[in-house]
Amino acid sequence: MMLSKKCFILLLLILHTTLLPAEELFFSKVYRQNSNRQQLLFYHYNNYELVENTEILQHFYVLPDSTISVIDEVVMEDGEFKSSKSQFLEVDETGIVNRNGNKMTMIFQKNGKVKQKELNYPPDLLVGPLFNDHIRQNWQSLISGEKIDFKLPAPDILSVATFTFQKVDNSGYEKSEQIVFKLDVASIFLKLLVKPSYFVYDLSSQRLLSIHGTTILRTKQKGKWQNSTDVDMYYEYGVNK
Repeated sequence: MMLSKKCFILLLLILHTTLLPAEELFFSKVYRQNSNRQQLLFYHYNNYELVENTEILQHFYVLPDSTISVIDEVVMEDGEFKSSKSQFLEVDETGIVNRNGNKMTMIFQKNGKVKQKELNYPPDLLVGPLFNDHIRQNWQSLISGEKIDFKLPAPDILSVATFTFQKVDNSGYEKSEQIVFKLDVASIFLKLLVKPSYFVYDLSSQRLLSIHGTTILRTKQKGKWQNSTDVDMYYEYGVNK
């Protein structure tokens, strides 16, 4: 999932998860944060396709009435990032990244208007469906307390933002045999404006169990679309959608 103009520094819960061939499919429920699982906002699940040397990874966010709200898609060729597209269907907004070697074209579409820009491709760029695989690749470093940095695309402002991910203690979310990581914006100034998000993993399986914090999922409050939503997300594995 990619970032919007007013909250490009936030992670798109539409960031927050993963899918690669070695990973099982998931199904999650997304609730408004601190609603005690009473205010269901979305169902969230993933899909994976392999066609010759091309992998297509998709995340779907679906409203309780079964309307698709968000589609987050990544295309990989020979194991390398090729392109990504995040569609916010309810607000007619799409962010696209197309890679061409060490360059990338970032495109933002909204209400029929299009803007784009060519940028250098940062080797530490992440998009939502690749997030968990990156965490697993750095698992030993993370559980030992090391911090990892990476960049997230922000198509609405045709730029990228740097985030950090690090183990934390006493977050209030951990239970026995679990570990919690904090996702935070790297900029000291922006830390004053943006709340961190917390990712809970199972220590033995390395499965993502839940996410708590700010996302770029769009919801309405008092009749007005919000560019970010605070949520609690809970993941299940081996279940039918």
